[in-house]
Amino acid sequence: MNRIFVCSVLVSALSAAAGCYVAAEPQYTAEEDGAGDLVEVSPGVEVVADYDEPVFFADDFYWAFRGGVWYSSPWYRGGWVRAEHVPDHIGHIEHPEMYRHYRPAGYVAHAQVHGGYASHAQFHAAHPVTGTVRVRAAVHGGRHR
Repeated sequence: MNRIFVCSVLVSALSAAAGCYVAAEPQYTAEEDGAGDLVEVSPGVEVVADYDEPVFFADDFYWAFRGGVWYSSPWYRGGWVRAEHVPDHIGHIEHPEMYRHYRPAGYVAHAQVHGGYASHAQFHAAHPVTGTVRVRAAVHGGRHR
């Protein structure tokens, strides 16, 4: 028992020294999609609107820039791993921190939509945003239907 504890402490210490970032698995239910909205910021790149940190979506993954390092995840609310390869259109975002709480002109936040991604997508179909901003529901797993 003590050997397992010592090994786990050693692995944790080495991971911290190596600059690893491990996040807890995101918690969600099948009926809840997180209520996140994606808005386009450049061709092929979207950001989670009005979110506490700048989280981008491109190439079926969410991307976060933390401490000078890019992380990716299939879900914008957790499960982050250090990205070995970052697509150019993500890696070349100048000042990603400027997208924290990003709200383009015409964007209006809404209450959480229950019923999963399909209900969230239906909400946006029924409540189109006026102007040039394109808004769609963020979905767990990255892939949008």
